[in-house]
Amino acid sequence: MRTETLTIVLVLVIGGVACAVLQWIVRALCDRLLSRERLTPTADGQPLLSGHTLLVNWLGYGLRTFIWTAYGWLAVYLLPHTRSQVESVGGRMQRLSENLVDWLTSRGLNAAIAIIIIVFVMRFAAAGIETIFVLMKRRANGLDVSAAHRRLSTLSTIFSGASQTVIFFVGLMVVLQQLNVNITPILASAGVVGIAIGFGAQSLIRDLFSGFLILLEDQFSVGDIVRIGEFAGTVEQITLRATRIRAIDGALTTIPNGHIATISNLTRDWSQVALDIEIDYTEDADRAMMIALDTARILHADLPSQIIEAPSMLGIDRLSPAAVVLRLLVRTAPSKQFDIARELRRRIKLAFESHGIRPPATWRQILASEEPARGQATPAESAAVSSR
Repeated sequence: MRTETLTIVLVLVIGGVACAVLQWIVRALCDRLLSRERLTPTADGQPLLSGHTLLVNWLGYGLRTFIWTAYGWLAVYLLPHTRSQVESVGGRMQRLSENLVDWLTSRGLNAAIAIIIIVFVMRFAAAGIETIFVLMKRRANGLDVSAAHRRLSTLSTIFSGASQTVIFFVGLMVVLQQLNVNITPILASAGVVGIAIGFGAQSLIRDLFSGFLILLEDQFSVGDIVRIGEFAGTVEQITLRATRIRAIDGALTTIPNGHIATISNLTRDWSQVALDIEIDYTEDADRAMMIALDTARILHADLPSQIIEAPSMLGIDRLSPAAVVLRLLVRTAPSKQFDIARELRRRIKLAFESHGIRPPATWRQILASEEPARGQATPAESAAVSSR
């Protein structure tokens, strides 16, 4: 009896030491895995935990809990006062294990194969979508390659997330069916929840769908100058839900994508300056057109990277009551039309002044009525009265 007690104590001590060593090994492995990941601090200074960090922490806690649970089961089994109860429980556990083996050989194997196929399909879909968009990024060229890369990265994330969600849901239904679980209530509940969300978040869904189409069709990008309804400015941010544009006065306007009906992109591929020049009726229009066109050509020679085509003079655009209006067209690089227009106006003003081209005269005609006010004498009557 004494020998049996010493044996039990020795086994418990050795088991406790072994459990402590295993716990230390698990903790060391978790620390080593987490040391490879750089944690981004949040605004309050706390590290921002990623999905990988949480998964490693959960696995570590689970393994340590399992180790000490097994040790506690061993201790209960070795104690004389609880051995009989444990043996009866052990018999039930043995029958349960036999049933578990039978279930694994019949349905568990099919469920495991389905899980493996689902994981493979999800990884394959994510890799395929990423490969397609990487090839599209390599073919992207133009003046704003970074904007195209941002748009393609956003679309890649959307397509990858949507495909993996669909594959995971279908695979989960297949696995539950292999596990002999009735999936009809699950599908019915999912349908009811989807309908409720669809009715309750119609505006949000419309915004998300419109934002997806904007990104897919590349209607505009960050940095473009656009006009959306009554708002105009530079696009600062595009998300699936809203678009933010910055006006020239600094006002930042957020427009839900579902409310965007018409978009005027002022900087897609190229921009253009349509400059109206007013001259006096007494000036030679042909001479003024030639001077303005020569001035624009000189500016084109000075700034060839910003003016992408030779300027063209359309001629007399209209005749206003006070001036002759000439129209000059200059095609520029995207978003350079405002700078070119300002510089072109300055140079044309100086050129007209040097050649004596006068702007339209501004004058006012003031009509004074000679009728006297009621009760007031006319100048003739005043003179008659004074002569009396």
